[in-house]
Amino acid sequence: MMVGLHFHLHHYDSMIFVFFPSQIDVAPAGKAISQASKVDKSMKPLGEGAVPFSLYPWTWHDNDADLNNFKTISKNGEIFCPPILTKLILDREPVKTLEWVDRVATRFDFERIIPCHLNNNVKATPAQFRAAFEVLGGSVQGQRPLAEDLALLQKASDLLTDVGVVDVSQVCDGEAARVKGRFASN
Repeated sequence: MMVGLHFHLHHYDSMIFVFFPSQIDVAPAGKAISQASKVDKSMKPLGEGAVPFSLYPWTWHDNDADLNNFKTISKNGEIFCPPILTKLILDREPVKTLEWVDRVATRFDFERIIPCHLNNNVKATPAQFRAAFEVLGGSVQGQRPLAEDLALLQKASDLLTDVGVVDVSQVCDGEAARVKGRFASN
């Protein structure tokens, strides 16, 4: 049986779900333009339609922390619930969310998930679907980005809570994101 779920589940294809990874340095505009002019012609089509004028206004650190972060979250390609959803939305109602997850996982014996975004036709069982939401059960281990990579999302979470847009986080505030990273609230 194939079940199409209108829900945001993704393979971790890139670091985009972290929004501002700690392992990048933003380049000044002049340097970014200069770097864009030096991109090898054979590489320019790789960003076509996504990156205007081959303009990548950042550089990655050389310490491989981004690779370690990627490996932690991706868990060899397993599905997961992106940090923006767990940090800003679903952790406000973890019990209701996990009840929904259990209803889906027990009601349907599926082999694939058709997500709304990114990878399509993802091979996954009900058990793998449940595992994608393990962080909402109180575990901030496993598929969680580095705390310093969550600093921007934590700042957004705190702001949205302070102005009353969302309720207080019930799960994902147990991380060190408030004290690590360039957006930390030290």
